[in-house]
Amino acid sequence: MDRDAKTTCRGLELTNRKSSLVSALKNSNSGVPRNVKGYSLIEVLIALALVLIVAAMAVPSYLAARARANESSAAASVRAIMSAENLYRNTYGVFTQLPDLGAEYLTDALLASGQKSGYIFDATPGTGSAAGLEFSIQATPQLSIGPSATGERTYYGDQSAVVRFSLTAVADSTSPPI
Repeated sequence: MDRDAKTTCRGLELTNRKSSLVSALKNSNSGVPRNVKGYSLIEVLIALALVLIVAAMAVPSYLAARARANESSAAASVRAIMSAENLYRNTYGVFTQLPDLGAEYLTDALLASGQKSGYIFDATPGTGSAAGLEFSIQATPQLSIGPSATGERTYYGDQSAVVRFSLTAVADSTSPPI
């Protein structure tokens, strides 16, 4: 073969390859050859639906577990405040409020601020002649109803060092102990 014939054959071969590639690209909608596969829209929607069903079953359990954990933390915090009140009384001769317990490093700063784990805490010392003899602690949930409730129980503690709770009303000295 002479030089012109080789060039013509190669040119024809390149033209054939180019035209087959162009026709393959024209036949596919996305510009990808047909032998490459992906997920269809229906398959993606079914997978998404399954994930949402599992999430719908898991979220209520998670919220309930979080509320129970907040209640346990609140009961432990009431115990910690009772201990801190007794330590403060042994040092200063009287009971005090939460900010003073935090200032003396008898409780952590978060508890001394009056809020922790979805509960609001209030420590009230006795007044008058009962100042060195009595105190009371109330722990109430920040949100007690609905799916995102931080807890259902209210807690109470006093100088008797017994933590009490109530599911229906504010806990007091007549509520059942834990």
